[in-house]
Amino acid sequence: MIAADWQFRALVRAQLLEEGYEVQAFPALEVAQFHLQGAGPRPLLTIVDSKGLGLKRDDLSRLWELTDQAPLLLCGGLLDRGLLDQEGMPPAHLLVRPFRVGDVVAEVERLGIWPQADLTET
Repeated sequence: MIAADWQFRALVRAQLLEEGYEVQAFPALEVAQFHLQGAGPRPLLTIVDSKGLGLKRDDLSRLWELTDQAPLLLCGGLLDRGLLDQEGMPPAHLLVRPFRVGDVVAEVERLGIWPQADLTET
């Protein structure tokens, strides 16, 4: 998950963890891209909150490539639809403001591509 707003990042991350999802959160696109350039595991889904990131077409395309083309959930506004509709943009799901933390979690669950961690006690 990438979100400049620390409160949004913390709340969504906490709720996803509570639901049993494994989550890595980054405060900026550049930080996430740097992390993804390493040899670590790739995400199965990338959540990006466009607010405060100043996203450009090339930013999302590069991110999509670095995640081995993992599905993209963009949390943003109606203007982000125009960004996603540009030629050569990666496929993405758009969650339009206003939304709640629960709406983000529900969209992750609806997409059904991000397995939950096994939280059963042994």
